[in-house]
Amino acid sequence: MKTMEFDYNDKLSFHAEWYDDEVSYQKKFVLNFYPSDNTVELFDRELHRVYLKRTRMEELHMSDMFVDNTIRIYGRQVKITDYADTRTQRIVGKTKEHTFTIVKPSLVGKLGEVIDQIQNRGFQICKMKMCNLTRKEVLDLYEPYKGDSLLPFLLEHLVSGPLVAMELVGENALQRWLDELGPDDPLEGKRTAPNSLHALYGNDSQVENGFHAAKSTEHARREANFFFGEAPTPKASIRLHNTTCCVIKPHCVAHGKLGPVLEAIVEAKFRITALQLFYLSSAAADEFLQVYKGVVEDYHALLLSFVDGPCVALEVAGQTDDVDAHGDFRKICGPSDPDIARQIRPGTLRARFGCDKYRNAVHCTDLNEDTALEVEYFFKILDR
Repeated sequence: MKTMEFDYNDKLSFHAEWYDDEVSYQKKFVLNFYPSDNTVELFDRELHRVYLKRTRMEELHMSDMFVDNTIRIYGRQVKITDYADTRTQRIVGKTKEHTFTIVKPSLVGKLGEVIDQIQNRGFQICKMKMCNLTRKEVLDLYEPYKGDSLLPFLLEHLVSGPLVAMELVGENALQRWLDELGPDDPLEGKRTAPNSLHALYGNDSQVENGFHAAKSTEHARREANFFFGEAPTPKASIRLHNTTCCVIKPHCVAHGKLGPVLEAIVEAKFRITALQLFYLSSAAADEFLQVYKGVVEDYHALLLSFVDGPCVALEVAGQTDDVDAHGDFRKICGPSDPDIARQIRPGTLRARFGCDKYRNAVHCTDLNEDTALEVEYFFKILDR
């Protein structure tokens, strides 16, 4: 939707929250966004007064304004929780509709390529988690499909290895994602829709067709809540043995480089054993980066590089057990300064994807003994 379609006083209104770490309190706001000039204002719902007067935010755009997204306003991570009026829901509802999908175990090895396909087809990934499901969890997830003749075969496939759950956002996302996937049977897809994702990535059977997708709005809500809701959800299966921690920084995610970074990691003979998308608060990032205080030249710039949008945390292992996961992975990350990396290690991740000394594409664990601490911080403490 183009900005020019809106007058100066036209606004989109959302309910939003911000957790104030200083007083351990969840503040609730009405967030008004003015598309004509990318300005925002915050109204305190409990104190019934303006919290932030209408202010221009250069880094915010119409594409950022959707339910469940987290945006950054003057250093505060503000989560959009709902529409505040029916007009906003009518305008944004279809352009930023949510749907749910699973990348099945047979396709997880090509996750970077799959993410490129998702983004190139006009979808945003707002939530993502790699899990190893138990049989009970698969049966609970597929309870609405009970009695389907394919369910026993699907059950065996879904417990055979890690899968990746995603919540996607886009215009008319539910139906359009089903259209992009094509026929459930990859053989039929190859005949009738050769550019569909089932046709491109399916292993010639409906069970191993690469993807599961929600078939209705109700299913999308239920399945997303199964993985990302408040109740106990499937946990990341971390190894904590000969692995290391990697964080793909927000600037990489925002610039569409998440897929290429994941592809580069796999091409370098590593495998991803845990993965999850996080919106780090300043307090969480500060806690994670404590060891760098007083060590790095500009700690504030380092902190900002972790909180300026969603990041993706990984646990990384070698493709074989004899690989020194920590030491060898640090080598493919390269020097912390991308400019230096481009001169002496041009094939490294930071040389290829980094912008500057702090927006340097990826964080990797410095000391091998810190690996377990960093992996557990993301996949046990923050995930909880």
